[in-house]
Amino acid sequence: MWDMKFRSDLFLRCLLRMSQLCAVGFAASLSLWQGEAQDVEDQKRAQHQMIVGSKECIECHESEVEAWHRTEHYFNKDLHKDEKAIEIAQKMGITSPAMIQKSALCTQCHFTVQQVGTAPAQVISGVSCESCHGGAKDWLDIHNAKDRREGEDSSAQIASATEKGMLYPHEIDKVAANCFSCHIVTNEDLVNIGGHPAGSDDFELVSWLKGEVRHNFFDSKGAKNAETPIERQRVQFVIGKMLEMEYSLRGLARASKSDYGNAMGRRCVSTRKQIEALVELLGDNAGALGPMLEKISVPGLLKFGNTDALQEAADAVEAAAGEFEEAHDGSQLGSVDPIIPDSGKGDVYQP
Repeated sequence: MWDMKFRSDLFLRCLLRMSQLCAVGFAASLSLWQGEAQDVEDQKRAQHQMIVGSKECIECHESEVEAWHRTEHYFNKDLHKDEKAIEIAQKMGITSPAMIQKSALCTQCHFTVQQVGTAPAQVISGVSCESCHGGAKDWLDIHNAKDRREGEDSSAQIASATEKGMLYPHEIDKVAANCFSCHIVTNEDLVNIGGHPAGSDDFELVSWLKGEVRHNFFDSKGAKNAETPIERQRVQFVIGKMLEMEYSLRGLARASKSDYGNAMGRRCVSTRKQIEALVELLGDNAGALGPMLEKISVPGLLKFGNTDALQEAADAVEAAAGEFEEAHDGSQLGSVDPIIPDSGKGDVYQP
């Protein structure tokens, strides 16, 4: 009898201890989750507070802003009125069209969001100047310090603005990374539950940069939207394929066996084949592209659940893109000319 009571008491004490441990563990997990969620919120708030808005750009970049006003990026400001967007939003639990402009699920790619002081963050436009070139609060005054069109040495100014977060057009891989971070979707549920496309199927960097988003007005002081030199197009084309590989690998790394995961897998396979063709075309000029291809061609790499290896491969591609751009001005890459798109997406604006 005593033994039964002892066992019963022991069992109850064990249950109590387990419940205490679970409570502590849950509290710790909740605290960690809350801390991570707070970190994300703080990061978003910091980014929103860096946004000054396109009105600060138009004084010196009137032609560039006018070109932007004719793009799909600009008209994203009306996304909350689009029937397909509303349908996707509702599937994701966003209950009203107005909430599309408030949910980070939508705003992180489709809008420019600004926060002034402690006031609530507000959508101020569609995809805009600072979406591509970085929030301007810290670098705007540096960028505006002198007129670089008068032939003055601007290297120190550019270096200083870059340090403060500006992404200049000559930094092809860094600017283009902003393109791929949205044109290849990073949220799996958005695809599997919401029915959102996994990415822009027809997104190829050069064809988009040659089209409606082209705004090469610097040399003409706003008078002419110049065609991008072929040497630069060559580098853009190769970098575009490298970044597509990187972001497809990162997508597959986070994916389950799902619509999203299958789309990322297909994208990885397709892009790797294009990179194989590039390496063959470029030959001795392939540079960092060759060793990178070896790292993304490891047998068994492209499979679900291979998270660490896929992320490591994506990191290697990211590093190789920076190395390739630094090593090439495009003059030695003429062998890729036959596969560079002849035309761009959308109409090019001319003043």
